[in-house]
Amino acid sequence: MAEAGSYSEARTGNWLWALLVGAILLVMELILFAALVPAAWSERVRDTERVWLHEGLGATTADAVVERAERWYDMLFVSPGLVETSYRITLPNDEDVERAGALSPLATLPLWTWVAGRLEVIWAALHQALQRLAMVIAWWPFFLLLLATAWGDGWVRRRIRQSGFAYASPLAHAYGLRGIVVVFVLSGLVLFLPLPVPALGVSVVGALVAVLVGTIVANAQKRL
Repeated sequence: MAEAGSYSEARTGNWLWALLVGAILLVMELILFAALVPAAWSERVRDTERVWLHEGLGATTADAVVERAERWYDMLFVSPGLVETSYRITLPNDEDVERAGALSPLATLPLWTWVAGRLEVIWAALHQALQRLAMVIAWWPFFLLLLATAWGDGWVRRRIRQSGFAYASPLAHAYGLRGIVVVFVLSGLVLFLPLPVPALGVSVVGALVAVLVGTIVANAQKRL
């Protein structure tokens, strides 16, 4: 029992470590995104991805995805005033210039144009991430069918292995779990990737997850 408890604690620790690493990588990606990506490039990525979205999912589904992303963005960032506040506390307005007195010429420095561009890129990245998340959700019937099929196939393979007195592979099981963690961490990073993501790429990720799920179920260890 002690060994089972140690294994469970180690597995929980591995998941927490993977989540921590993923969160750190995400923050680093956002920092690099905000510092290096030009606003014109960010806009070009959005336009290209919307074209691919219409080509991959059709006009009706694509419009529904965009509308859902717009609704989420307004609910999370615009309505609470986060977007407006970020510009207000970061960029000098007319009142700030008047109060600055002799320092008012500093308000004309190119620095503020650069800062405004960085804010625009950051909010565009968050909007793009929500649109990509909405695109993933649009595939849920395909994911549900794929995962159910993979789970059933893995269960059948496990029963066949048990009837033949063959042992499940703990290595394959462990690699399957790690593979799913890696896929989800990378998928989180792709949400903010400053490159256009094709809509059909979601189906490829779903197929990969299904293969890993089938491997995990087929090699599940006997519970004591």
